[in-house]
Amino acid sequence: MIMRLNRRTMLLGAGGVAIGLPLLDAMLERRGSRARAQTAPSRYCVVFAGQACGGDGWANDRSMVAGVRNSETGHWIVPSTYGDGYEITTPLRPLETMRDQLQIVSNMRIPYSTTSTDAAAVPPGGAYRDFHGGGKSPLLSGTRSTEARFTCNGPTSDQLIAQLHAGATTHESLVLRAQPSWYLSGSSYAGRQYVSYRGMRDPIEAQTSPQIAFDSLFRGFVPDDDAAAARQDFERRARRSVLDVVLGKRDQLLARLGRADRERIERHFDELRDLETRIAALPPVAGGGCEVPTDPGPDSPIGGDNTGSGSDDIRPGAGYSNEHERARIMADLIHMAFVCDLTRVATLQITTFQSHMSVLPVSEMLGTPIYADLHEVGHNGDANTRGQFAVSLMMQWHVSHYAYLIDKMRGTSEGDGSLLDHSVVVFTPEAGHGRQLNDATTDFQTHSVERMVMLVAGRGDGSLRTGQHVDAAGAHPAHCLVTAMQAAGYESDTLGEVSGTISAMTS
Repeated sequence: MIMRLNRRTMLLGAGGVAIGLPLLDAMLERRGSRARAQTAPSRYCVVFAGQACGGDGWANDRSMVAGVRNSETGHWIVPSTYGDGYEITTPLRPLETMRDQLQIVSNMRIPYSTTSTDAAAVPPGGAYRDFHGGGKSPLLSGTRSTEARFTCNGPTSDQLIAQLHAGATTHESLVLRAQPSWYLSGSSYAGRQYVSYRGMRDPIEAQTSPQIAFDSLFRGFVPDDDAAAARQDFERRARRSVLDVVLGKRDQLLARLGRADRERIERHFDELRDLETRIAALPPVAGGGCEVPTDPGPDSPIGGDNTGSGSDDIRPGAGYSNEHERARIMADLIHMAFVCDLTRVATLQITTFQSHMSVLPVSEMLGTPIYADLHEVGHNGDANTRGQFAVSLMMQWHVSHYAYLIDKMRGTSEGDGSLLDHSVVVFTPEAGHGRQLNDATTDFQTHSVERMVMLVAGRGDGSLRTGQHVDAAGAHPAHCLVTAMQAAGYESDTLGEVSGTISAMTS
């Protein structure tokens, strides 16, 4: 006889070791022989890219690559057609095999005064006329910004969803950032490192260490200081794998489950083993800080500051901390935290607002070296490779991590569907590509809150449509977020000062 399990069942081993289990058929209520999909908890995730969709002074089809100007369509992130069957553009290439799992929502706009730069003139949910800071609060929290400060004047969407699950999981939300350093000497983050806010000007500090994020999820303990973190890392490496401790209990459980659940458990353990192996290869990083580890090892030391921005001094070892691998591991952690129901809400900030991460390493991986930091890519930082292609290539890199996460979620069976089916995963760039916010006149600018784009994957409660490109017709980005939030259980139609949804996004 197949046994019944509680949703919170864990495998216990010696020394208090416990391993959470994925959602199994044995945990779901039954009606006949099928599990009811609605018993699977909803998840909500926001993935953030600290860049605009286009470059200063370049139309959507204009670029320069290796000193040669060209005019090519297909590099601008927005497909040329709406509805089903949209084409894959340069930034969307990592999603080629997943286009039916998400929808593209384009042509959004944050309102702002075109006649006054005064704070009093900012409309509800609007942007203060100073970029970058002016666009942050309305984008993430739907509340107006009244100064150039990098903050949010209300709770962000992820934290509103987290409130719905308060007390239901070990971690109310998981807040991660792949870029661990500001990289620009003479200045500081000044709020650019935050994308999650509990309330007005109340940010949540993101964890930048994949290793500590892993330990906090699967060990339940985070040291208070660098020395303790290093000591715990040594002890962790010296211990047997936590999986080895519970293998006996796992085998006993497998004998009492149906075939589908046995396959899920085995795949679950395989993925945990892969996580352990990859985490062990990273050098320890203490407490989410930005110092280079004392013993960096071969992988992921924190890069030093750039001596300049743009292409002034883009050199190996500066401005880059292997954000590519860090983002991959963090996506693995989010996936497994959802699978184990350790949390139902997460944010992955791949790069900060106004990011000065060097793009040379990642652009070389994509076949076209760009000598600039991410912020300056939009401002023509590399004199030889600039314009729409350069910007879109960097957007493609960000989208690749989003694609990696949703592909893992799509491949994880849950109930009568997949983990992705029961989730909502939003991808949002920092800015669009329209009129300059500061002067409200110059078009095709990276400092713009016009022609904004979001990607929304998954179906949540089943209400979201997928496989389509939606023309938002000037709607506020918060309208897109509210639509996504409602599919994750949010009962209001308001985010901050913005009310309403985008009906074309839903079935």
